[in-house]
Amino acid sequence: MTLSQHRLRDDKVAERIVTSTGLSPPALVVEFGAGEGILTAALLERAGRVVAIERDRRLWRRLRDRFREEPRVRAVLGDFREARLPRRAEYHVVANLPFAHTSEAMRLLLGARNRPGSAHLVMGRDAAMRWGGFGEETMVSVMAKPWFELGISLALRRRDFVPPPRTDCVLFSATLREHPLVPPGETRRWEAFVERGFGQGRGSVRRNLAGHIGYERFKRAARALGVDREARPGTVSFEQWLGLWRVAGAGRRR
Repeated sequence: MTLSQHRLRDDKVAERIVTSTGLSPPALVVEFGAGEGILTAALLERAGRVVAIERDRRLWRRLRDRFREEPRVRAVLGDFREARLPRRAEYHVVANLPFAHTSEAMRLLLGARNRPGSAHLVMGRDAAMRWGGFGEETMVSVMAKPWFELGISLALRRRDFVPPPRTDCVLFSATLREHPLVPPGETRRWEAFVERGFGQGRGSVRRNLAGHIGYERFKRAARALGVDREARPGTVSFEQWLGLWRVAGAGRRR
């Protein structure tokens, strides 16, 4: 992937993206990589406030000047990776970043102490498939799903960008669940369990989890959950991972 920015071609593309987010006033939106503000302008129709972050000083000046008379926009010069996300207030994130920064942005948002109500990132289709666990689950998709519902909300065309990217692009969306499926205090245990279960892509789930779930308990749980006893990590659905984690937790409490 290149570090170059694929800018949105025009206002219509920006409007399609913003419409697909489902945001409505008076949302607080933090925009990563705002550039000259084409997406910022579209967001104003669906937000109460927009905090537009841009690290390139030249682009930031244009962004600041464009919205100088708009009190709902705050143009921030800085790197999104160092941004101070709201500590308590509900907020949402929208971003069109260089594709090389996709992983950094996703990890920042999914691991935030105050997670966003929703996050909508333009990214390559292959990256979206990995982050969402579409087709096969991945370690990152399974780790995120107790807190977020993941999906692709818009397919974008290569001609929607300048310059056109070499890969198909989509708008990937993560929406915070009203009720987390893993208790807040169990976050680290869940992550450690999933990491152990994936085993860096080696071995079956049963073998990877041998230290957490004994063979007989795994066999009974696998039968109840519909998991093949020699299943590879990617073929186990998120719901099945959640079931195995609960079995492992029940075993610890005995």
